[in-house]
Amino acid sequence: MSTTQRLIDVREEDFDFIFDTNTRGAFFVAQAVARRMISRAKDTPEHSGAHRPALRRWRPQGAGADRRLLQSKAAVVQMTRAMALEWGRWDQCQRGQLPGYISTEINEHHWSTEAGQRLIQMTPRKRLGKPQEDLDGLLLLLCSDDSSFINSAAIGADDSFGL
Repeated sequence: MSTTQRLIDVREEDFDFIFDTNTRGAFFVAQAVARRMISRAKDTPEHSGAHRPALRRWRPQGAGADRRLLQSKAAVVQMTRAMALEWGRWDQCQRGQLPGYISTEINEHHWSTEAGQRLIQMTPRKRLGKPQEDLDGLLLLLCSDDSSFINSAAIGADDSFGL
């Protein structure tokens, strides 16, 4: 596979190979190193007893999923930029919308669970977004002629959760 393929020529298996290598590979190497570092840190005096509450802010059940969400959004941002560079010569603008936690029919049950409520409490304004009220305005702007000079932009509609 060529690393200089045009995006229009990328096959699904090429895409999977690159993402498996760059994103999954980097993640799992970092995870393996972090496991070793964390296990060593727990054995040091400064990470025992009284200091443990400070470590609890890194909730693996809730925040772990959020970190994966942020990683996937970073990939979308970079993909949007790459597409804008390559496809701009054909007068194609690339714009992305990065929604945060949005309540939909598909996920409404989750938000009533304890885990869902914890995620909501982690958001800056302790609320979920609504598809029409919180996403449609940005989507209409990005699809309109009013955004004709906006290219390579991926705009968060996440109530600042991604910061």
